[in-house]
Amino acid sequence: MATEVTAALPVTRGERRAVIALTAAFALLLTLWAFLTPMFAAPDEAAHFDAAEQLALGKGWPAPGDMDLLKTTYVEQGQSTNVAAADRETVAQLTAENPGNHDFVNQMSQHPPTYYGVGAVVLKAIGFFHLRWDIGVMALRLMDVVMLLPLPFLTWATVRRVTRSPRTAIVGVLALFAVPQLAQIGSSVTNDAPVIVLGAVISWLAARALTGDHRWRIVVWLGVAVAAVCSVKGTGLPTVPFVAIALLVAGHGTLSWGARIGRTAVAGAIVAAAGSWWWIRNLVLFGTLQPDGVSAVRQDKPWGRETSANFGEFMNVEWDRLTSSFWGQFGALRYPMTQILTDSLTVIALAVIVGWAFRRTAQRSTAIVLLVLPALTLVIQLQNNFSSYDDTQLIAGAQGRYLFIGLVPLIAVSAIAWRNLVTSAPERGRVGSFALWGFPVIGLYGLTVAYRGFYENTHLQVTVAGLGRLVNLTPAGRYGFVVVLLLAAVAGVWALVEARRNLLLRDAPLHSSIDPTSPTPKRNLTS
Repeated sequence: MATEVTAALPVTRGERRAVIALTAAFALLLTLWAFLTPMFAAPDEAAHFDAAEQLALGKGWPAPGDMDLLKTTYVEQGQSTNVAAADRETVAQLTAENPGNHDFVNQMSQHPPTYYGVGAVVLKAIGFFHLRWDIGVMALRLMDVVMLLPLPFLTWATVRRVTRSPRTAIVGVLALFAVPQLAQIGSSVTNDAPVIVLGAVISWLAARALTGDHRWRIVVWLGVAVAAVCSVKGTGLPTVPFVAIALLVAGHGTLSWGARIGRTAVAGAIVAAAGSWWWIRNLVLFGTLQPDGVSAVRQDKPWGRETSANFGEFMNVEWDRLTSSFWGQFGALRYPMTQILTDSLTVIALAVIVGWAFRRTAQRSTAIVLLVLPALTLVIQLQNNFSSYDDTQLIAGAQGRYLFIGLVPLIAVSAIAWRNLVTSAPERGRVGSFALWGFPVIGLYGLTVAYRGFYENTHLQVTVAGLGRLVNLTPAGRYGFVVVLLLAAVAGVWALVEARRNLLLRDAPLHSSIDPTSPTPKRNLTS
């Protein structure tokens, strides 16, 4: 084994400014979504908030299917679109007037209570019981916005690491703005928020391991991050085999099989010690890894002698629902972006990945391993949904947001594919310019679809009545919403200016650096 010292490509001051500007724009975009979206108008938001509210009120965490919605939450839902924000009652008033629980199952106790416990701490810290109930909802929405703040940096660092291209990394961050559904989910009350950011952390750490960072701290932090996401939601479980595969592949040709197996075992031990508690509990108490929180209210419906589950119909419905709810289907999935756009974006993304991501280049093995996380998540979701369809004759659970745990790997693999497809500097410049303007335009289009669905009865218009409805319902009020809107616009312009400056610069040649995101030289072992 020979030791080679190579200088890493330093991160320029302009690149740092661009990442900071894009992060600010992303944060303020999510904040704008948080104040634009009516209360409980995001997928399952009322149930998520109710679960945190119950913990804050000291009601505990019942078995799956045994937690009923608070009557307070039921009344809050009724006020969400019919009562102006200024006229909404406090939680104390609603609880006194509507004690007890409503006869409606809140399925969220099928999940670990981790996210809801954090939400309960936030609610108690602000004294939510004596505040208007929508203030508590906004507190948890903004908590999720804060959780997602690292996402632009993690996307940039991962793409830069695997492509060794600062310009491509900036385009990777811009891609976040082309997924409006991410903005609505990330600005609502949902346990998907920590899953998304932890998935990004795991992907970044795995990318580092796959591209030559064999320090033990990477292994330890991978174990910690996987344990954390497994303690939040079952959709985090695919990260376990993903990290195992990544650590077994990482170091091929540099580390022995024994060393790689040992590193994988250490990460697995950390996950088992810190992240398996909930799943062991489920196996002991219920005999299954993931109990169904709505099984008590969902009836099985066997197929007749001459009928059976139609796999073709199932796949057609899954395609339509998954693509739509991945890119943008707002208002608890009532207001979708045009299917022509969502289908086109999906087909183009998949075609480029399949056609060019796995060419015989230095990034081929990295691309294959990174794609394991979103692919495994998709396969598990399809299998679960088909099993439910076979039992009940209902196709349900097709949620594109569940794939967001693998969003950073998808962007990184797409970046590898596009660099293999577009090889000349002028062509890459044109693709970068298209992304600079095209991705934010898709994001703004999604925002308009949501606004029109919420406040204009889906009509293609902006009316005084619609704007009046918005400023009456948003907890920010008229002037507060205008301030948020202006801040988001200013941050967006700043991000575009900084991104454009970086995209105009030519990538410096990179050699076999272990860490292209670090300004300091790193030591690399090569055989």
